[in-house]
Amino acid sequence: MTPVTHLISTLESATAPLEQRIEAAHALAAVGDARAAAIDRVTISAGPFGMGEPIRRVELPAYAIDRFPVTVAAYADFVTSGGYSDVRLWSADGWKWRTEARIERPRFWGEDEWRAYLVPNHPVVGVSFYEAEAYAAFRSARLPTEAEWEKAARGTDGRKYPWGHEWREDACGMRGVGPRCTVPIGVFPKGESPHGVRDLVGSVWQWCVDGFLGWGASADEDERSADNAASPTRRMTCGGAWNSLQWSVSCLGRNGYPASARFSNLGFRCVGPA
Repeated sequence: MTPVTHLISTLESATAPLEQRIEAAHALAAVGDARAAAIDRVTISAGPFGMGEPIRRVELPAYAIDRFPVTVAAYADFVTSGGYSDVRLWSADGWKWRTEARIERPRFWGEDEWRAYLVPNHPVVGVSFYEAEAYAAFRSARLPTEAEWEKAARGTDGRKYPWGHEWREDACGMRGVGPRCTVPIGVFPKGESPHGVRDLVGSVWQWCVDGFLGWGASADEDERSADNAASPTRRMTCGGAWNSLQWSVSCLGRNGYPASARFSNLGFRCVGPA
């Protein structure tokens, strides 16, 4: 076993202590974590699933979703490739916001006090909805809908958590579990969804394209489309984050943020064609 495969084996271990898994992931980042820069998507088959609470039937076409949240390393490609100056990648609202605010990189980058968040194989944070949209376009992809995110997390059996119907210890990072910041991708193998998608809950809230209608709101697709078309004040995020309490760390965890929000608990993943 090579040193790199040993580190991957350790961080993916379901029995190694969390601190040891994180330490192995950071050692892997130091020598080069190929997972962090890879475009690795999982195909979700077409068909129905039970969404929301109470559960309602939603039918989706096939799509492919990132296995892990977009990392610092992957987002750096967008920055160094001139993504912030390429108007073709941005929505009209996003470009207006970027130019007026003179945004050239994610929040926190280059700031020593935030170095714990800037490890290459951590989820990128400090990125607004507009920046996430532009990055997705850079990858010939887009942000997921709320329904796509939830199906990837929940599967088709109506489970509450990606790993099953009941709470499981050591399956995700949140308040009281892990450090008070993001953690490297993949260090919670027990948290894998039935589709093989990872890190869907905890660590970072994840941007979706939908407008946020409020906690416990239930809307059909026509209502959501109308809300999206109106450039909603707040955008949907799913899954909970490193500073969330247990009640919001689930397939049903939702929060709404302004599209311009750039916080240390906000990340995202992309969706492409199946």
